[in-house]
Amino acid sequence: MAFSLAIFFLGLTAACLGPTIQKMGASKGGLLSALCFGLGLIGAGFACQIGNLALFYLFFGILSGIGLGIGYIAPISTLVRWFPDRRGLATGLAIMGFGFGGLICAKLIDQFVPAQAEIVLPTELSTYEHLQSGNTTANYPSLESFQANAQQLQKMEHAGETETSIYLQLQATQEKYRTTLLYDKSTISRAFYGLGILYVCLMIPSALYISPPPADYEAQFANSPSKKKSSKQPIGEMSASAVLKRPGFYGLWLMLFLNASCGIAVISTAKKMGYEMVHLPDAMASLMVMGISLFNGLGRIGWATFSDRIGRPNTFTAFFIIQMIAFPLLANVTMFPMAFLAITFVIITCYGGAFSTIPAYISDLYGLKSMSTVLGYILTAWSMAGLVGPMLNAYVYEKTHSYQFSLYFFGGTVIAALVLSILMRWEVKSLPRHYQMATDEAELNNLQWADGKPGSA
Repeated sequence: MAFSLAIFFLGLTAACLGPTIQKMGASKGGLLSALCFGLGLIGAGFACQIGNLALFYLFFGILSGIGLGIGYIAPISTLVRWFPDRRGLATGLAIMGFGFGGLICAKLIDQFVPAQAEIVLPTELSTYEHLQSGNTTANYPSLESFQANAQQLQKMEHAGETETSIYLQLQATQEKYRTTLLYDKSTISRAFYGLGILYVCLMIPSALYISPPPADYEAQFANSPSKKKSSKQPIGEMSASAVLKRPGFYGLWLMLFLNASCGIAVISTAKKMGYEMVHLPDAMASLMVMGISLFNGLGRIGWATFSDRIGRPNTFTAFFIIQMIAFPLLANVTMFPMAFLAITFVIITCYGGAFSTIPAYISDLYGLKSMSTVLGYILTAWSMAGLVGPMLNAYVYEKTHSYQFSLYFFGGTVIAALVLSILMRWEVKSLPRHYQMATDEAELNNLQWADGKPGSA
C-alpha cells in the first residue's frame, strides 16, 4: 500500500506541479525534490521506530512520493533541449537513473536490513500478528517440508496428475500456508535514516548542477545544414490546453497505463513469484530484484535511443507485441528458473522503455515548451497503474491461489494496448492538419519546421 501511494503521488504531483516546476526551473525543482524525498525517507524511519503505520503512509507514501514526482519531471525538459535531434536518447538518459537507482539500492538494503529468518505461517495470519502474538511456529510445517511439497505439486502439474488424491491432498495443505521473511525493526529504521541522508547529499549538488542550454542553442542547432537533413520533426508548439483536446493525448495515457499496470504487477510480486513458481533460493531471488532494476534501466536508455531510429509509434507497437508473447510464456516456464528470469527481464525492459520513450513521443507530437506539463498529466496513468496493477494481481491470486492466471490476464490486457498503439498512427498523421486549424494566419506564418518549410510536414 505504501508503494502504491508513493507511485500515486508521483503522478499526481507531476500533473499538478508540472507547470510550476517548469516556471521554477529544473535546478530549483531538483532542490525541492531532494527536500521532500529526503524528509519522506527520514520520516518513514521514525514511523517504523515508533510503530505508527499511518505516519509511515504519510511520510513514505505521500511526502516521498511528492519528492519522486518533482524529481522525475525536473531534469527531462532541460535534457531534451540539449539533444534536440535525439529526444529519445535525452529522455532515456534522464529516466535511466530512475531504473538503475534500484540496482544500487537493492544491494544497500540487503546490507542495511538482512533477513533474520524465513518461516511458514497460515495464510490468514499476517507476519505482524504472528510477531505480536509471540507464538512459535512449532505447529506449522517446516520451511523444508513446505518447499518440498511445493516442488512435488509442480512436478505433478507438469505430468498432468492434477486429479489424483495425492495431488489434491497436497494442494489443500499448501493452500493453508505461506512463507514469509522476518526482519528486525530497528535495522529497518536505521536503513530509512541512512538512505534519506544519503539521497539528500547526492541530490542537492546534482540539482545545483542542472542548467539549460544557452538561449540561442536550439536555433543554431536547427539551422545547422547537417541537422536539417537528419531531422523531420516539427518544432512548432502546441499549448497544454490544446493537447488535452487531442484524442492522441488519451491514447498515450491509456498505453502508459496498461503497460505500467502490467509492469508494476510483475515488479511488486517478482520476488514472491520467484519463490512460489520456480522456488528460487533467497540469494537468487535477491539477484532477481537487482536484475529487474538493471534491465529496467537498460530498457529505458536502450529502447528510447532505438526509438530515435524506428520512430516512437513503432517502438510502442514493439513493446506490446513482445509482452503479448512474454506473459503467457512466463506462466509456463516454471521448471526452468533461468528462462523465468530471462522472460521477466524482457518484460521489464518494455516497462522501463515506455517511460523513457513517452516524453520524446509527446515532444514529437506537440512540441517542447509544454512537454513537462503534458508529461505530468500523462504520468497520472502511472499513479493509477500503481494502484490498479498490484490490486488486480493480488485479487486474481487470492481467487486462484496461482500467479499463472494473473500472468495470462495481463497478457490479454497487452492486446488492448497493442490496438491502441496502432490507432495512435492516425494521430501522428492528423497533427500537421491540426496545427493549421489550431493557429491563426500570423501564427501559422511563424511556425517553423525542421526541414525549413513552414506549414508542411
